[in-house]
Amino acid sequence: MDELEKEKRAGISWGDLADVATLREQLGDRYQVPGWGMGVVLFSFVAKAVIKELGPQKGEALLKEALIEFGHARGKRIAGIVKDLGRPLTLKNWITYGDMDPKNMSPKPAVEDGDFIMRTGNCVVWAAAAEFGVSQYSQIFCRYADDAILEGYNPEIKLVKNIRYQTGSDHCLFRYIAKESKNPQEEIK
Repeated sequence: MDELEKEKRAGISWGDLADVATLREQLGDRYQVPGWGMGVVLFSFVAKAVIKELGPQKGEALLKEALIEFGHARGKRIAGIVKDLGRPLTLKNWITYGDMDPKNMSPKPAVEDGDFIMRTGNCVVWAAAAEFGVSQYSQIFCRYADDAILEGYNPEIKLVKNIRYQTGSDHCLFRYIAKESKNPQEEIK
């Protein structure tokens, strides 16, 4: 009798599960969606349903509203942590106390002309959504969430983005600008 037929007849036992821990250890994270990627996949499927129901214009407007509320809440939460520690809402403290695990993006950081630059080639948002065939909906997340999070944290810090789906590149670039004299609309390369 094969495994499926056995489970259908008798259910599962601890004996059946005896090798699961060993198999999981051998597999590592091979079949797992890393970090918060599954959350973005969920968002993308919700976005797909919302847009199907409301149409592209109304659907994206509703999703934008929700993402801005989500982003502001996240940013305010980070700001609260920083303030509770008696620290100012600086870009350095944004980087230090932010709630995003860097493993989700594998960023390559740089500092250029006083700005913090993050190049992300291996992005959980992009990879997870693409694997499930919903990357066009994850783009909505990318359009609005990052700006809203930073705005909730400290609206004086500006963000300029070159997102892979907009540029056709294999990575995204984020330029965080804290200097007052800097033009936030400046192109990034």
